[in-house]
Formats: sequence, C-alpha cells, structure tokens
Amino acid sequence: MSSRDHQRTAQTVERNPPQALAVVERLQAQFPDAGVSLGPADSAFDVPEAFWADGGAGIATGLAYQDCFAIGMTDRIRAAHLIAFYGRQLSVVLGAFHLGAGFQVEIAGIRFEDWSRLHQDREVVGKRYHFRLDRLERPLEVGSISAFERRFTAHLAPIITVLKKRTGLSSGAQWRLAADALAGAFLELGRALGDEARGMAEALAIVKRRGSRLFSEELCYEEITASDPAGGERLSRQYRIRCGCCLYFRTEGGSFCDTCVLLEPADRRARLAAHLMQNGGA
Repeated sequence: MSSRDHQRTAQTVERNPPQALAVVERLQAQFPDAGVSLGPADSAFDVPEAFWADGGAGIATGLAYQDCFAIGMTDRIRAAHLIAFYGRQLSVVLGAFHLGAGFQVEIAGIRFEDWSRLHQDREVVGKRYHFRLDRLERPLEVGSISAFERRFTAHLAPIITVLKKRTGLSSGAQWRLAADALAGAFLELGRALGDEARGMAEALAIVKRRGSRLFSEELCYEEITASDPAGGERLSRQYRIRCGCCLYFRTEGGSFCDTCVLLEPADRRARLAAHLMQNGGA
C-alpha cells in the first residue's frame, strides 16, 4: 500500500474536538517547553518546508541557539544538540496527541519563540519550538508501519538531510538521536498519562522495528532501583538508555550524560541510582 493510500485509511475528525483541546491543555501544563496551538498556519508561522530549508531561518537560528548549552561547540556538535532538542519537542507534541487521544496531526506551521519559566524561584529565559497543528485524524492502521512513525520520520527526513549537508553530522547519528528523543518523550508522556508501560511499549514498537529509520539494537529502557540509606526506603524508576550521543563530552568542560551509550553499564547504573536518590525517586 502506498503512503497516499495509507493516508486515505484515516478518518478526519471535526476541527478542535474536546479531546484535542484537552491534549493542548495538558501539554501547556505539563510540557511547557514545547509550544502548541491548533488551526491553520498564519503569518506568525512558517510552513515546515520553508522553516527547515537549506539557508532558512530555522537551520541558522537553531544551530546558533545550541551555543547556549555549552562552550566550544563545533558544527557537528551543534547539529547533534539541535536534532536532539527539536526531536524531543516534536516527539512530545505529536506523541501527546497520539497517546492521549489517538490523533495524528499535520504540522501546518512552526516558529522558534522566546519563552520563560520559573525554576527554583527564579525566571529562566530560553527558546522553544511552537507547533501549529491542523487536520486531526484518527488513522486506521494498515501494515507494519504505524501512522505515527510514518509522519514522524517523513517530517524529520529533510531536516536531517540539510543538517548533514550543513554540518557534516551523519544521517545515522542524527536518526539515533531522534530515536532517543522519541523513546524519552514517550516515557515521559506515558508517566504523565498514568500508563508508563504503554508509553514504553509504543516507543519500542517503533525503534525495534527492523527496517525503521529509528531502529536501534542498543536503545532500551532500564528500571533502576536504590535504597535510601537514611530511611531505608526502596526507590525505583524507569530510564531511557540512549543509542546515540549528543557529543556534549567534546565541549569545553563537558562530560558524559548519565544515560549515554558510551558509558559502561555499571557506571551508568551507578550514576542513575545516585540521580534517583538525589531526586527522591522523581
């Protein structure tokens, strides 16, 4: 079945039904680092093709913004951070509609906007992607490739091509980071929806499907447990274990992330157990 025929198996729903509005409210409350609104794109948004075009504002601004996170970045490191940064926000927004309401949506427009939040009683200023979403559908799944995976990879493919040309970071490295972003976002979304197991299962169905651009042998989830030495309380939490590397360790003063694929398993588990204890299981 062609992608066009596959699209025809979807049922278009009324514009902005209550379930969709509820997803938007949940995203705004629980995942404010990703902007979202419903409706056709207006002059405040660029269509994805223009936003991410070679030489477009999306690429130049996105790469430059990554310098906020580390000193001494090269273009390849900026690209790694950008695809991870964007992939996470894309996964959260599209995944929230998929997991929370069974909707697939069309990205009608994108903008990169200023936003701020309170962290430990002080305002933190940064930027986020704002997704303008239109044409909500309930897909009737046909074949082994889900409607979510099809749309997610179709959206990212031209971005990854441009970033490879612009920075030299390989397509494979970028797809691994995109898979990490999806798996991490689905874990967070499942936790927020009260069904962590489903969030992980839906992600694994994509990243463990042979033939998928997001396929990975290494990417997985691991349950980490630790005991509070003071109170004896036993803590447990699921973590997404990466298959890609953001290259942060190559920046000035940089180090390995706690879930980095380059860490030895014992070192990684010790780091995650310490994180679990420090944050009281959260």
